[in-house]
Amino acid sequence: MSRLLGRELVVGISPCGEPNAALVVGVARAGGWGVLDLGRDGHRARDALAEVCRWWSGEFGVRVPVGCPLSPADLPDQVEVVVCGPGSGWCPVAGRRVWVEVVSVTEAHAAVRAGASGLIAKGAESGGRVGSTSTFVLVQQLLADPQVRVPVWAVGGVGLHTAAAVVAGGAAGVVLDSQLALVAEVGLPEPVAAAVRVMDGSETAVVGGYRVYSRPGVDHGDPATIAARLGGGDLSGLPVGQDGAFAAGLAARFGTAGGVVSAVRAAVAAALPAAARGAARGELPWVVQGPMTRVSDQASFAAAVAAGGGMPCVALSLMSGEQARVLLEQTAVALGERAWGVGVLGFAPPEVRQAQLAVVHRVRPPYMVIAGAHPGQVAGLEAAGIATLVHVPSPGLLDQFLAVGARRFVFEGRECGGHVGPRASFPLWEQQVAHLLAFDDAHGGASGWEVLLAGGIHDERSAAMVSALAAPLTERGARVGVLMGTAYLFTEEAVSAGAIRPGFQRAALECQATVLLETAPGHATRCADTPFVHTFRRTRDRLTTTGVPREQMWAELEELNLGRLRIAAKGLRRQGTGLVAVTEADQHREGMVMLGEIATLRHAPTTIAELHTQVTEGAAEFLAGRVSELGLADRSEPVPARPLDVAIVGMAGVFPGAPDLPAFWANVLAGVDAITEVPVDRWDPAVYPGLPGWGGFLPEVPFDALAYGIPPAALASIEP
Repeated sequence: MSRLLGRELVVGISPCGEPNAALVVGVARAGGWGVLDLGRDGHRARDALAEVCRWWSGEFGVRVPVGCPLSPADLPDQVEVVVCGPGSGWCPVAGRRVWVEVVSVTEAHAAVRAGASGLIAKGAESGGRVGSTSTFVLVQQLLADPQVRVPVWAVGGVGLHTAAAVVAGGAAGVVLDSQLALVAEVGLPEPVAAAVRVMDGSETAVVGGYRVYSRPGVDHGDPATIAARLGGGDLSGLPVGQDGAFAAGLAARFGTAGGVVSAVRAAVAAALPAAARGAARGELPWVVQGPMTRVSDQASFAAAVAAGGGMPCVALSLMSGEQARVLLEQTAVALGERAWGVGVLGFAPPEVRQAQLAVVHRVRPPYMVIAGAHPGQVAGLEAAGIATLVHVPSPGLLDQFLAVGARRFVFEGRECGGHVGPRASFPLWEQQVAHLLAFDDAHGGASGWEVLLAGGIHDERSAAMVSALAAPLTERGARVGVLMGTAYLFTEEAVSAGAIRPGFQRAALECQATVLLETAPGHATRCADTPFVHTFRRTRDRLTTTGVPREQMWAELEELNLGRLRIAAKGLRRQGTGLVAVTEADQHREGMVMLGEIATLRHAPTTIAELHTQVTEGAAEFLAGRVSELGLADRSEPVPARPLDVAIVGMAGVFPGAPDLPAFWANVLAGVDAITEVPVDRWDPAVYPGLPGWGGFLPEVPFDALAYGIPPAALASIEP
């Protein structure tokens, strides 16, 4: 393995806000960087520190949570790294490295100014204190920022495949916490362990700025006090991220913290060169322009995407059957023999959906992208000769689609624009890739799959990260690509082809942050922070204050949103039975600018050709450079390991200075030197001066010779 993939590649923090010496030592012994969460109980923290020092003679780290009663003076000399939050008062600490957990670029800048030697990019999907930015996007923001001149680690949604993505993107490594909750060393209380064991990633919520376990029947109490209850050993304040859903699978496969650390290291070392080899063979990502409501509804824009080498998809949204017919026929003529697709909402009103599908069957575009589908819908479209890519937002739903024969999928993370699902890209992609690989192991067929990853992809770095993440699928023959929507809003052709008005693109270029507008629990839309956002929030606050029932509030907020995207994108407002143009000022004030989190990363216009080059050839060059930098470029083709079934049914032994295994292990941990001078009952160095004077010698071994039928007189000539 590369010398640059050292201890700091994988950082393991004792999970759930609790001190756990055994886990820290297990991570360290496996070649990772063990970090002890000190928690909020001073006695437990000191005991755990002493245990780590007794079992491990090397350096390790500590995490200092809010409310920790210890001070830097309480730390033993073996503590090399301190992990803390911004403004904790622990940065800097003399003689130690300080890694600061940050949830935004602003916090990162402040931490670097304060003297942080490293940053931990804490995505919104991680457990405990979080911001609004996902791990995938936050890592990109920090690595691209010239003010961030220190190493960056990623925490949140990290598994075997996303770890490879993080390192491919340029980060120093990854942090594991919730993922380790069920390994052998942890020992959570059984009610807590049982809850984590069945997680699928949907069981968490952000309460008072902290992501914690959340299910029906779990009372979080006052959100303002949630920080004080983190790590309390019960479900009400359990700081667990969406990646808690990985814990059961990792524990079942690898058993211990050391096993997980070794697996992550191996996955990173294998995936990066595999992805680079594929790119060198010309296996570049399949580029698909995602269907965007009120944006990708122009045949001329679809033609521009296709001319740039991508596959365009027009969006039917809530069009009538006649409107859909006109758009599809125009697109079919404009595209000719080139591949294109149509986006349909499976949850549209039945009469709308049926009229649209009738047109789709008549025109027969090569591809369909469908969101909100049920498994039965896909089979009928495939049977009609329309390759159907289905949005699958959860691992449970993926299993259902696989069971009915679906083989084309879109995995879109919460970072995307418009209506968003509950899972961020990293936790969603990690689970879906793992499920696909397991299905292929059991049933085969990976070479017939088409998989698109979406949410936060837009340039060389992000596409290189996706290539590394998906390398296990591409090596099995699956066709993997990127589906982008927001990135196209920055292209010159989006305006010139009439997809959006100049004001919409201007709002995208000026976007510094995105927000989620929630009309009801589970119904959220990501958009730019424009004047309409304030209108929406004032309306929601008024409805909440006046005690409007939830159903009525949802209906009124949805009505408020209706037509706002058309105003922003096309500069048109519905008036009576027709559409009228609005001024640029009205467009800015009243429009809802739907876009994804990558808008915070792009601030200059581009062209479709440049965009496509970035995510294909550019990503391949970025990946090759990263592989070379890490010293992985000369790795030969991996040799598949031969699986072995090994059962250890018992262990025993006698060693120098130790009559049994417990004594031997205690000597190893204590660093005991069992080399001694030769005992005179073995041989006398004075009589035999040519023999060594030092060695390791077994102790006397009590042995009942008669019980084994051996004459006692024969023992002198038998080895102990």
